[in-house]
Amino acid sequence: MKFNTTIKRLQEAANKVILAVPAKSLDARFDNITMTLENGMLTMFATDGELSITAKCDVATTDKGNIAVRARTLQDFLRSMYDTDVTFDIERQSIGELGTMHIATDKGRYRVPCTFASKPESQERNFDLSIELQPNDLQDMIHKTLFACSVDGMRPAMMGVLFEFDGEHINAVSTDGHRLVRCRKKAVVPVVEKQKIVVPARVLSIIQRMLSSEEVKMTIDSERRNVRFKTDNTELESALIVEPYPNYEAVIPVENDKKLVTDRGQLHDSVKRVGRFSSIGDLKITAIESQIKVMAENASEGESAQEEMDCTFAGEEITIGFNTKFVEAALSHIDSDEVLIEMNTPKTAVLFKPNNAEKQDELMILVMPVRINN
Repeated sequence: MKFNTTIKRLQEAANKVILAVPAKSLDARFDNITMTLENGMLTMFATDGELSITAKCDVATTDKGNIAVRARTLQDFLRSMYDTDVTFDIERQSIGELGTMHIATDKGRYRVPCTFASKPESQERNFDLSIELQPNDLQDMIHKTLFACSVDGMRPAMMGVLFEFDGEHINAVSTDGHRLVRCRKKAVVPVVEKQKIVVPARVLSIIQRMLSSEEVKMTIDSERRNVRFKTDNTELESALIVEPYPNYEAVIPVENDKKLVTDRGQLHDSVKRVGRFSSIGDLKITAIESQIKVMAENASEGESAQEEMDCTFAGEEITIGFNTKFVEAALSHIDSDEVLIEMNTPKTAVLFKPNNAEKQDELMILVMPVRINN
């Protein structure tokens, strides 16, 4: 079994499938990458039991066969190599399924143990719902929701992103109980039936890293337990989170009549600076007439900070306490030059939106206030 290719091509495929290999595993099968030669194509496959990734690359060969090699060994070799032509020659040992992979480049010869393995069996699933997404739209939805996912294992549904397919729109929603994000995009092809799935945050983090500029086809199986993301040369399949997602719409306030508009970048920088003076990681924001004040203090150390900036605000003075990191994150994920902040009382949820008529319906970030001591 022999094939020729370049280090760069192998690196591109291996870097994708290695993302499915668990850092620690009790099952040795999950430590390997399976390499399949067929029809002049090398297919690499890795799985952790719930998530699997397949990547393909062109090679020069007339052989067919399947081997398994330790993922970390192959990755370490490819990482240390420069781009050059490379030849892989795999020979079977006289006893059992063990083999040796002989690697030859222009400057060196290397030898790696491997195993002659059977071709990975793909489980038969009926992926009956197909969603076509522009790569920029998918990446944007992941970027704007992933940061607000919960890491609490006691609330498994909130450890993923809820995708709602409703006619011409796709909603992506994430929450950790203290903040909530809803990002809305237009579907390339309208979805006839309303559908809801929860994709694990880890899966979306991998998608974000491996699919940068390729058009993605997302398919969901008939039992709504698995999802597949597919491009020309890459395929990721994963189990979905089947726990019901909380009714997020019930916590979105509809009576926030106090509206403040200010420069998003300036407010973000102000929050970042002032928040460093807080002893417990919170700050106060006061809106009064045409001015916004950002304040924080560390009473035990005698430290405090206050900054003022211009804004557009009509209504009674209001002061609300926030977790600094939550406000920072909200402002950093809004694209517009100005931010619209909708408030009601110091105890009710606050909405952060782009101050852009076209984008206001596209993104909404809800942040719960914190109690402040006067």
